[in-house]
Amino acid sequence: MATQMMHPRTALLLAAAILAAAPAARADVSAAARAFSDGQTAQLDGDYDHAAQSFELAYSNAPSKEALRSAIRARQLAGQLARAATLAELLLLKYSDDTPSTKLASEVIAEAKPKLGRVTVTCAPRCSLAIGGRAMSLPAAETQVVYVAAGRHTLEATFDDARVASRDIAAVAGADNDVRLVPPAPSTAALAPVAPSGPDTEVKRERTEPAPRRALPRVVALTGAGVALALAGVGVWSGLDTNKARDAYVKNPTHAAYSAGQSKQLRTNILFGSAIAVGAATAVVAIWWTHWTGNETPPPVALAPSTDGAAVTYWGHF
Repeated sequence: MATQMMHPRTALLLAAAILAAAPAARADVSAAARAFSDGQTAQLDGDYDHAAQSFELAYSNAPSKEALRSAIRARQLAGQLARAATLAELLLLKYSDDTPSTKLASEVIAEAKPKLGRVTVTCAPRCSLAIGGRAMSLPAAETQVVYVAAGRHTLEATFDDARVASRDIAAVAGADNDVRLVPPAPSTAALAPVAPSGPDTEVKRERTEPAPRRALPRVVALTGAGVALALAGVGVWSGLDTNKARDAYVKNPTHAAYSAGQSKQLRTNILFGSAIAVGAATAVVAIWWTHWTGNETPPPVALAPSTDGAAVTYWGHF
């Protein structure tokens, strides 16, 4: 049976389709209830950090003011005022019409403002935020308010298309910082042909052919497309593995299961982001710098077996 090699542009489109086919996470009330119960148990045991993580997980599975308020109180009891105030801003934004929520949020924010720096981050488009390399685990949004200790910090925004922007700030206790983060523009620079210059002559006219553009062999683009597809395929596998970890947590909502799920989710995001980056780079190479017509001279490199294993040979002309 004849096998036709896939064109790199088709491969890139296929990789994008695989990424777009990944299902969006749905609110799971049962998992949220289990996480909330786990948080209550941890809080009764005095493990306030674990309790706060469980309450935040319950909120991420099925957002509710009760889960968010419990997370804020647990962060307060754990002595994590910056995180408590950050969640309080979210509570105030999402449930401004709920009196107990606004009362708790206002009290926490009033305590935090004189002691911490308040940073309002605006993203265009929406982004997920990390500070000092640590994800804030807040819903992706175009505007986010976070609290940090006084001093220098690095803000890092990750956008939906996996592009990243960062900014260093110097936070001052009691002061507000407004930061705008935008994704870097994709690199699409291409060398433009330069028109030959020189005086025209009427005595003898010569037709000058433009110098041929040096092009890359097609194997470069095909290899890049293969790598992008491989990364996308592994990303799909990782996504399925993450779903299994999530199901395992639903059955047994422990802190270890939660951490394992977070780790697998990060791995999946990195794989899909890498697939997009490699696919974009392959598209640029395939469109601008690849020679698709004519015969190609095979590269002067060969791999051959030897008595010691294998040997790589290279030849050329001088």
